[in-house]
Amino acid sequence: MSLETFKIRWPRNVPGRFYVDATCLDCDLCRALAPGVFVRDEEHGNSYVGRQPETPEEVSGCLEAVAGCPQEEVHDDGLQFDWQAIPPVVPWFQPPSKNA
Repeated sequence: MSLETFKIRWPRNVPGRFYVDATCLDCDLCRALAPGVFVRDEEHGNSYVGRQPETPEEVSGCLEAVAGCPQEEVHDDGLQFDWQAIPPVVPWFQPPSKNA
């Protein structure tokens, strides 16, 4: 994947190998293949990586999600780029207010 793809990762992804980009259509495939790793953002109607996989089975489920995502929105290159130095560029995303 390219740096441009990495830049449109969903901001709620936890840093690491796997991430979902901001074009997710919320098909539920990734959540079905790796429950507990992929989480649904109820407010925005999409998936993101809530925690990185910890077991070989979870890694396998994530790899299946990468291969099977109908829109190619699940990615396996999170270690290629610096999560701290390259912030996500998702102009329509507004993080929840800390006062809410």
